[in-house]
Amino acid sequence: MFREGELEKAVIEYLQELGYSYMHASLLERDEKEVLLFGRLEAALQKLNPSVPAEVRRQAIRKIQHFETNDVLTNNRVFHKYLTETIEIPEFVNGETVYHRVSLVDWDTPENNDFLVVNQLEVVEKDAKKIPDVVVYINGMPLVVMELKSTSREEVGIEDAYKQLKNYMNVHIPTLFYYNAFLIISDGVNAKAGTITAPFDRFSAWKKIDLYDEVLENRQLDTLMYGLFDKARLLDVIRNFTLFTGEAKIMAAYHQYYGMKKALLSTIKAIGTDGRAGVIWHTQGSGKSYSMVFLAGNLVKSEELKNPTIVVITDRNDLDGQLASTFSGASDFLRQTPIQAESRSHIKDLLANRQTGGIIFSTIQKFEEETGLLSERENIIVMVDEAHRTQYGVDPTYDIHTGEEKYGFAKYLRAALPNATYIAFTGTPIETTDKSTTGLFGDIIDIYDMTQAVQDGATVKIYYESRLAKVKLDESKMSEIDREYWNMQVNEGVEDYIVEQSQNQLSRMEQIIGDKDRIQQVVADILNHYEDRKNLVAGKAMIVAYSRKTAYAMYQEILRQQPALEGKVKMVMTQNNQDPEEMAKLIGSKQQRKELEKEFKDVNSPLKIVIVVDMWLTGFDVPALDTMYVDKPMKAHNLMQAIARVNRVYPGKTGGLIVDYIGLKRNLMEALKTYTRRDQDKVQENEEALKIALNILEVLQKMFHAYDYSGFFGDSDKKRYETIRDGAEFVQETEKRKSMFMTETKKLKDVYKICTGLCTDRQKQEISYFIAVRSFVMKTARPDVPDLKEVNERISKMLEEAILGDQVMVLTEASSSESFDLLNEDNITKLRAMPQKNIATNILMRVMKEKLENVKKTNMTVSKSFSEKFELIMDRYHNRNDHMDVYEVFEELIKFKGELEEAIEEGEQLGLTYEEKAFFDVLGADPDIKKLMEDDILIKIAKDLTKAVKENRTVDWDKKRQAQAKMRLAIKKVLRKHGYPPNKEPKAVEDVLEQAKLQAANM
Repeated sequence: MFREGELEKAVIEYLQELGYSYMHASLLERDEKEVLLFGRLEAALQKLNPSVPAEVRRQAIRKIQHFETNDVLTNNRVFHKYLTETIEIPEFVNGETVYHRVSLVDWDTPENNDFLVVNQLEVVEKDAKKIPDVVVYINGMPLVVMELKSTSREEVGIEDAYKQLKNYMNVHIPTLFYYNAFLIISDGVNAKAGTITAPFDRFSAWKKIDLYDEVLENRQLDTLMYGLFDKARLLDVIRNFTLFTGEAKIMAAYHQYYGMKKALLSTIKAIGTDGRAGVIWHTQGSGKSYSMVFLAGNLVKSEELKNPTIVVITDRNDLDGQLASTFSGASDFLRQTPIQAESRSHIKDLLANRQTGGIIFSTIQKFEEETGLLSERENIIVMVDEAHRTQYGVDPTYDIHTGEEKYGFAKYLRAALPNATYIAFTGTPIETTDKSTTGLFGDIIDIYDMTQAVQDGATVKIYYESRLAKVKLDESKMSEIDREYWNMQVNEGVEDYIVEQSQNQLSRMEQIIGDKDRIQQVVADILNHYEDRKNLVAGKAMIVAYSRKTAYAMYQEILRQQPALEGKVKMVMTQNNQDPEEMAKLIGSKQQRKELEKEFKDVNSPLKIVIVVDMWLTGFDVPALDTMYVDKPMKAHNLMQAIARVNRVYPGKTGGLIVDYIGLKRNLMEALKTYTRRDQDKVQENEEALKIALNILEVLQKMFHAYDYSGFFGDSDKKRYETIRDGAEFVQETEKRKSMFMTETKKLKDVYKICTGLCTDRQKQEISYFIAVRSFVMKTARPDVPDLKEVNERISKMLEEAILGDQVMVLTEASSSESFDLLNEDNITKLRAMPQKNIATNILMRVMKEKLENVKKTNMTVSKSFSEKFELIMDRYHNRNDHMDVYEVFEELIKFKGELEEAIEEGEQLGLTYEEKAFFDVLGADPDIKKLMEDDILIKIAKDLTKAVKENRTVDWDKKRQAQAKMRLAIKKVLRKHGYPPNKEPKAVEDVLEQAKLQAANM
C-alpha cells in the first residue's frame, strides 16, 4: 500500500533533493494561530534589506500580518503585490518623510532565500484546527500548500484533495491562503497545480522539467517537482507568470511558461538583427491570449529591452476589442493600461510621441501606403495575432500596363516600423502549403498542438458525428475538375482569385444545399438531435449555415417546426442592404450583436441556439458551447478554427461535438491530422521550397541569358515597363520557349508563396520580374482569358457529373468509416445504375480501402485475410482487357463488402468486444486449433487475454523489451490455464503479442 503518509514523505524527499530544508511542523517555534514563521521572516528581511532600519522592517512584517479585509482574494492580491514589487514604508526623519522599499524575496539570487518544506502544520482559526499535508515556506511565508491523497485507494482521488483545500480556504483556515502563490493536489499518479480561484478543471499538470525538454506523460509527480519546484523556476513563475484579472488569479500552465520563455529569448535575440523573432503556434482554446499577456509583461520587465513599446496587431475589430480587454484586465501585471488605436492618425500620434513604453492595439487595416514611417526605433516589438491570415504582400506585384509596384498590409506595417521586431501568434497549424508565415516571421518558436492540449485538459476532445449525408461528390471527377482549373491557370491565364471565386460561387451547390425539402429535413433532424443533448451541459449550440439565404431559411423553418423556440434561437451576421426587411430586423444593429454575444455566453440566458455563416467562427469563446451543427463546406484553416469553438473546458463538459450535414468528414479528418501531427519536420519544408524556387529561377535565368533584363532593377517605372514588355516578346519567339516559360513560372508562383521570407532581395526582384512577364504574356497571347462567368460554367458542368445524389440520407449510427456506412442498398442501386462504371468501381474500391485501414487498427487477422482478397480484386481491375471486366469487378466488390460486414459483426454475435474478438481471431486463425478447441473455450481465452493485457499494460510497454517479456509471461499463463496445446503455444504467444502491440499503437 502507498498511503498519504508515504506520498508525503516522497514529496519531502523530492524537495530536499532540490535543496529545500525540511522540518516537521511539531519542531517549529510558532503560535498555531499564526501561519507566518516570524523568526525566519525577520531573519530573511534583515539579510535582504541590511540598510533598512529594524523598525521599518518590523512595520513591513505588520503590513503582511494584518490586512484591512477578511476576503481571501482581496488580501491575496495585496500580498502578491507586496511580494513581487516590495513594500513601501514611510519613515519620518529629521522633519522629512523618507520612503523605504522592503524586499520580501531576492528574485535574482534564489539561494539568498530560505526555502523550507513543512508537513503536518496545525493551524487553528475560528475554533477549528486543520492540518494541511505539506506547506512550502519561502522566507517564513507559506507560499505553497499541498494536499495529498493515497495512491492505493481507488475511491479517493485528487478531486477530493481539491475539495479539501477549498474547504480549508473558504471555511476553516482562510488566513493561510492570504499568502498562497498556488496550490498543489496529488494522489501520486496525478499531480496538478492551480491558484486559489481556479476551478478543479483548471488545475493542470506540469509536464516538462527544463526549457527544451520533451513533454513527459504519466510522470506527473516527477515533472511537477523537478520542473515547477526548481528554486529559480518557482520564483520566476510566482513573479513573472502569475497575474490577477477581475475575480481570477491566473498562473501560467507549463506550455505557456516554457513557450513564452522561449519567445522572450527569441525576441531579445532578434532585436537589432533581421527583426524576425519567430512564430508561436498554440492551438485554439489553450490560453493563447494570456500567453501573449505573459510575454508582454516579461518584455516590459526585461532589462535588456529597456522598456520597449509593444504593438499588438489583429485583423478584425472584434478580435482587437477582445484581446485589448484581456490585456486591460491584467494592467497591474503589465504595469500600464493598454491603449486601443482608434484610427490611422491615432496610432501615428501614439507612436510618434513616445520613445519608450506603451502597449498599443491596432488592426492591420490601419497600415496602408499613406501611413508612412511612424518610428525608426529598435525598441518596438510587434506581436501579431492569427498571423497566418493577413501577413502578406511584403513583396511587390507589378501592374503590367504601368510598371507600378503594389503591396499588401504587411509591407506597409514594416515600412511604418522598419526596425521593429516581429513575433507571430497563431492558433492554427502552419501547413506545408503555407510557409509564408514562418518565412516572414522566422522559425517556429514553440508548438502546443490540439493533441497535447486535450491530453493536458487545457481543451476538451472534439468528437465527430455524421448525421445526414447529402451531396456526395465522386473523388475522381473532383480530381478532373482540379486539373481543369490548373489547365486554365497554366495555359489560359486564369488568376488564382478567379478560381477561388469560382469555387465559392457555383450556383449548383447553393441550389442543392438550400433546397426547401432538404432544409426541412435537416432542421427536423437538428431539432431531434438537440432535444437529446440540450440538458447535457448548458444547451448551447451553434448551426453553421451555407449562406445568409440558407441561414434565414433555417431560422424560419426552426420556428415553423417548433414555435416555442422563439427567442431561444437567433441569427448572427452582419447587416446587408440586399437582405429582405424582415431578415434585416432579425439581424439587428452592431450594438444588438454585442448584446447577443453577452447573452449567448451567459449559461443562464434563454438564448440557446445561434445560426451563423462566418461570424463567431474565429476568436469567439463560449466555454459552455458543446455542439456545432455544420451545413457548410469548410476546409483547412477555416475548418480548424471553426471546430475549435466547441473545445473549451467547462464544468461537466467531456467533449465538443461536430455534427456533419454536408459531408465534410474528409476535410475534417485532414484538418485534425494537421492539428495533432507531432512530426515537426514539416516546419522545415520551406527550406525545400526555397531549393525548388531557386532551381526554377536558375532555369529561367539560363532561358534569358541572351536577353538583358537589368533595366527592371532600376528606379524608373517606364524602364521597368519596357523591360517587362520586351521580355514578353523574347519569351514568345518560339512556341517551345513560351510553353516552357509558362509552365515554369506557374510552378514558381506557387512555390514562391511558401519561401518568400527566405529569399534575398535580389532573388525576390528576379522572381517578381518573371512573374510580371508571365502576366504580360497572358494578356497578349490570350486577350480573352476566361472570366469568372466562363470558369463557373465550365466547372459547373463537370461538377454536375460528379454529384451522386442530392437527397438527404439519415445515418442511424456513425461508425469508423462514414463512406462505408453510406453503401446501403439504395446507394448501391444508384452506383449500379451509373453508366460510368469505372467511376462507380473506383468509388467502391476507395471506400473498401478506407474501411480496411480502419479494420487493420483493431484486428490484424481479419485485416490480413480481407486485404489479400482485396488485392486480388484490385489486380483484376487494373489488368482488365474488356469493358465487361469492370462490371464483374464491381459485383465482386459488392460481395466483398457483405463478407467484410459479416466478419466485423461476428464479434457482437459471440458476445465479444473489439479487443476480445481480435484475440479470438488470432487464435482461431490456426485451423488445427479450430479442430482441437471449442469456440466456447476460445471465447473464454480471448476474454482472459484482454484482461491480462490491460493489467500488464504500462507506458510504452510495446517499445520496451523487459515490459514485453512480462507481457509474454502473462499471455502464457492464460493459455496454459485453459489447456492450450503446448506445441502451438510459442506461435500463439507471439501472435497475441503482435495484436496487443497493434492495439497499443492505436489507443
